[in-house]
Amino acid sequence: MPYEDMIADEMALMEEQLAEPSKSLGDHEIQVPLSSLMEEITTVNSGSSVQEASNLMIKNNIGYVVVTKGEKLIGIFGERDILLHFFNADLDSWDNLVVDNHMKENPKTLQPDDLLDTAIFFMASGGYRHIPIVDDRHKPIGMVSILSIITYLIEHFPQEVLTLPPRPIRDAMQAREGA
Repeated sequence: MPYEDMIADEMALMEEQLAEPSKSLGDHEIQVPLSSLMEEITTVNSGSSVQEASNLMIKNNIGYVVVTKGEKLIGIFGERDILLHFFNADLDSWDNLVVDNHMKENPKTLQPDDLLDTAIFFMASGGYRHIPIVDDRHKPIGMVSILSIITYLIEHFPQEVLTLPPRPIRDAMQAREGA
C-alpha cells in the first residue's frame, strides 16, 4: 500500500472518530477524596540547606520537598526553584544557602476530604504540579501530584483516556503543504 493511501486511510479513520459523540467523565467520577490519591510527603526543616533539600529530592526520586517550621508547612522547594535560582550561578557550595530564601512561601494546600476536581481546578488555574495535603493544624500529611492524578484517571478510565485520537498527529497531517 503506498504511503499516500495509508495516510488517507488514517485521516479518514480520525475523521470518523471525531464525528462520534465525545465521551466525558461525569462529575461523580472525579469527585473522589484526595486521601485516596495522596502520596507520601518528604519534608525538610526551616533553615535547612539547599544541598540537604536537593539530596533528599535525589534520594527519593521526587521533584520537591516541603519546608516545615515546627510541624507546620511554610513552603515548597522544588527542582524549578533550583533551575530559576541556581542554574548558571557561580556558586562554591549549596551548603551555605538556606532553603527558606528560595522556596515558594505559603503554597496552596488542600485537605484529605477535598475532592479530586478541586485539586485539578487549582493545579490548572495556578500552574501547580504538586498540592500539599494538610490536616486542620496545617501539618503536611501527604501530596497530590499531576502524576498521581493522571495515574488515577488512566487506572479508572482507561478506555476514555487511552483511546483518544492523537491530536498533534491529526493537526500536523492537515497542515498545508509548504506552510
